[in-house]
Amino acid sequence: MLTKTSIKRNLSAPRTLNIFLIILITIIGAVLRFYKLGAQSFWYDEASSILDARGNLYNISHPPLSFLILRIVIETLGTTEFTARLPSCLFGIATIPLIYFFGKQLFGEKEGLVASFIISLSPWYIRWSQEARMYTELTVFTILALYFFYRTIYKTTLTSYVLSVLFTILAFYTHYLAILILVIIAAWLISIKFFEKIEISINYKYLIIFFALFFIFTLPLFLTIIPQTLTFKIGGTSSRWGLPIHIYFLTLFEDTFGPTLSLFSVVSAIYLISQKNKAGYLLTGYAAIPVATVSVLTFVTNVVPRYVIFTLPAFALLSSSLIIEIFERIMKSAKEKKFHVIMLKNLELNKFLALGFVFATVISIINLPALFEHYTKEIHPDWKSACAYVTSNMEPEDLIATTGDKAVEYYLGKVDYRLSIEFFEPSVLEEIQNSEEKVWLLIDNARIPSIDPDYEFRAWLESDCELMAEPHSIKVYLFTP
Repeated sequence: MLTKTSIKRNLSAPRTLNIFLIILITIIGAVLRFYKLGAQSFWYDEASSILDARGNLYNISHPPLSFLILRIVIETLGTTEFTARLPSCLFGIATIPLIYFFGKQLFGEKEGLVASFIISLSPWYIRWSQEARMYTELTVFTILALYFFYRTIYKTTLTSYVLSVLFTILAFYTHYLAILILVIIAAWLISIKFFEKIEISINYKYLIIFFALFFIFTLPLFLTIIPQTLTFKIGGTSSRWGLPIHIYFLTLFEDTFGPTLSLFSVVSAIYLISQKNKAGYLLTGYAAIPVATVSVLTFVTNVVPRYVIFTLPAFALLSSSLIIEIFERIMKSAKEKKFHVIMLKNLELNKFLALGFVFATVISIINLPALFEHYTKEIHPDWKSACAYVTSNMEPEDLIATTGDKAVEYYLGKVDYRLSIEFFEPSVLEEIQNSEEKVWLLIDNARIPSIDPDYEFRAWLESDCELMAEPHSIKVYLFTP
């Protein structure tokens, strides 16, 4: 007969099994992230990352840390599609065990394992672990910042506060949206301390030190780079490449987090808050505040769903909490009815293995189509092939006009004969038509509609230029005067 003591003792799988499983899950995630890491061409943003990493880190529109990391890697290993994406890949892999330890701290080991498995197979997170961008670095630093801050309510030490603010600073030097970590922490403390009256230990002196250290060490960023970025965003390009609010939400909750993960997260958040669960409040803020903030920004600037990728651990942990809660309630009901689903001596171990097998099967089936598409279809415009074609066929005096100037600048390595088509104006077409030299036009099929909404430029391309090549998502035209 199972006593309360034995049930409580059996609520966690053996520690050696947990260690084995998190290692296995991490290995699976690593294989999926390294597979075809360097197969595809750089696209505009990746090429921009490399050019920024090679240049002045303080003359860019993003914080410098990820570009500094990238510079160290490419100067050490050389610049290829594989090496440039290596930092994102390694940080993406590191996310898997980190979310396990974060989930273990918030709920328990089973929740941490389930969340880490969700992250390891997430097609969206795998994709951005294979891009030379800053999103996986931001995710890792955010997890660590919240992990150490959550520890302070159980063990109020200056070390935990310092480590938390350190990773918050690193996150902010990676992406400006990391400022929301402070908002998440503040909203969490206010909600559980003053609204719900949940007893927690807060050392206000250390808390003041936390915020003071953040603003002291991020002051150079506020004084130098941020004003440049605001000028660029407000007074720069008129091209609208971001998503309107309704498309943003559809993409976010259908393609990004997925309907199942989104639904489970919402239900879990409501349940945990109803139970006045401290971890539930933290994760709800972690998931909701960045999504809400970026949603508002869709009305004033260009935004896309990947900007909130660092919230994916919150969605995974909320979902894992609900999954474990449902499973344990089913097992408890079965025991109360004396209906032993698994009639073996070590009931809890087999329960855990059964849950893992079923969950792994379901998640794998759900993610299989997206993973298959990710590995078998070209996601990026093939600037590499387009530039190689032009290089092998152009004359030394020929000009180049392109909608992807950063990618072309990286692959061709020259800028003195290049015309940038960031948005269509009659002067751009006039400059090309008045050229005394041949002009090669490299046009991104996905980007051209926002540049040329009235179809004037494309009509001229089709009537006055010759289509020479068509690598994936790119058309290479030649204009001969």
